Amino acid sequence: MTGNELFKRAIDLCALNNGQDGAIIDTSDLAERAVSLINQLLAENSVLDGRILKTDHKVLRITSLDEALGCSEIVACSVLPYGLAMLFMVGEDDALAGTLRQLYINAQEDAIKFGKPSVHPITEVYS
Repeated sequence: MTGNELFKRAIDLCALNNGQDGAIIDTSDLAERAVSLINQLLAENSVLDGRILKTDHKVLRITSLDEALGCSEIVACSVLPYGLAMLFMVGEDDALAGTLRQLYINAQEDAIKFGKPSVHPITEVYS
């Protein structure tokens, strides 16, 4: 997923898409802030992403909205859109921001459970 795709999902969650041919209401101020906010979210979710991918934790970052995010698909598709929408709404509509914050936290909790459970042989506990 690219930064632009994430931006569009967050805009949809904020109901800032006017629905006519996908045209977006004037969101140029949000687009200017999007890269730094996405980098904040990527850093905030680096531990979660490392646990999901079973890799060392590293802080990812993008320099433009055209770049790929580089994180796991579950984090990019289910966690980051709520986080970015929440950050867009802080100070604009605090009630919506609070709802989006709760959805963001729930998505983080669900993402860690994502994936197939590992299968391993049962070891004898009592000898």
